[in-house]
Amino acid sequence: MDIAGLFVASVSALGSLIQAFYTARDSNKKIDNHKVRLLQKRAKKPLKIGIKTIDAIIDDKLLAALSNDIEKHNLILIDAFSNSQLNEAEKAVKVEAARQQICKTLTEIKKFNNDQLPTKRLEKLWLSNRC
Repeated sequence: MDIAGLFVASVSALGSLIQAFYTARDSNKKIDNHKVRLLQKRAKKPLKIGIKTIDAIIDDKLLAALSNDIEKHNLILIDAFSNSQLNEAEKAVKVEAARQQICKTLTEIKKFNNDQLPTKRLEKLWLSNRC
């Protein structure tokens, strides 16, 4: 069940990184490095809410693959946000790829759960990422 908890934490952290990018961009500020580090830590701490359903409906191998994809995008965004040589447009491309990965991942969960997401957190991620 830890993999399901890590999966939810990682997806949630990725969603928060995306929101941090848009919030900073809209206010003409840089992304707070402290917040990025906190989100990076949060992605490694398993969440407990809703993981039983995820664990029950998704095979461990598929869940591991989905988790790896999400984690890859977490690392890409963390690297992009700390890379001063990337301009905003280049960062935006990486953010959009991460947003699409969240939608792809949540769509996979819905496929196995009667077109429903098992937690409010995942439902909010679905909405906020315009999936």
